[in-house]
Amino acid sequence: MFQTAFDNISLLVICMIIGFAARRGGVLSSKDTPALSSVLVNITLPALMIVSMQREFDPYLFRHSIFAMAAAAILHILAFALGVFLTKLLKSVDSEKIVFVFSLTFPNMGFMGIPVIYAIYGADAMFYTAMINSVFNVALLTLGIYIMMGIGSGGQGISLKSVLLNKLIIATFTGFFLFAFSIRLPEVLGSGLSMVAGITTPLSMIIIGSILAENNLKTAFKGFKIYIIVLFRLIIFPLMMFFALRLIITDPAMLTTLTILSAMPVAAITAIFAAQYDKEPGLASRMVFISTVLSLFTIPLMVTIIEMF
Repeated sequence: MFQTAFDNISLLVICMIIGFAARRGGVLSSKDTPALSSVLVNITLPALMIVSMQREFDPYLFRHSIFAMAAAAILHILAFALGVFLTKLLKSVDSEKIVFVFSLTFPNMGFMGIPVIYAIYGADAMFYTAMINSVFNVALLTLGIYIMMGIGSGGQGISLKSVLLNKLIIATFTGFFLFAFSIRLPEVLGSGLSMVAGITTPLSMIIIGSILAENNLKTAFKGFKIYIIVLFRLIIFPLMMFFALRLIITDPAMLTTLTILSAMPVAAITAIFAAQYDKEPGLASRMVFISTVLSLFTIPLMVTIIEMF
């Protein structure tokens, strides 16, 4: 299974290298990355969410998808608590603490998690992925802002409207509604959405490669605290959750999806939020860079460990 996962990840790495080379070679500029990200988040990912739920209603899948969402919410809360605990042990300063806690709380479920799950497990795993990702987006726009505002600001700046009008959340619940009532899209519309959704995987990897190209390779890998947080982000926390969840989750697809998504590298949005709130954007960018590079090896390892149990 390690070889299969590694081969699929390698395909994603090729797309990432293309994005990296395009950014370093001047084909993509600093203005292009946000534009491409907007296309991904507002068009191709929503299309993928809807397409992945185009199936006949299944009571079993319905019940378990609700459970998966609840489990995902709990995982975010536990990751947040772990982040707060670790930053106290590491005696991190305030702005550093914010980036570390955010990094542990939010794995890269959208830009990298969805393509990885699709590449390794195929379309069948995408239903749970879509539901779990909707929880990620709600948590990002609530708990994420709470963290960036200073972990204790009382949630200032959190807008219910911004949560409800998030494109991915709208797409997820649109897809879920169609699934719940077994509504099939017209063939032409469904084929068009599938074509757009197919862009998601290569586009997301090109964007990540472009983001990584903005790092200074000579200084990017410095700082022992970063590696401690990344170790928990990529291996320790996902394994803790896997062995805990397997005691209560009987659906292998749900357990696998939850675990692999929780083993994703630091969310790319971490650097964007850090820049927006002026909370160590350089550190945040390095967290994304280092965790993404290391995840190319740790994700196949995690897939292999899961298959062993």
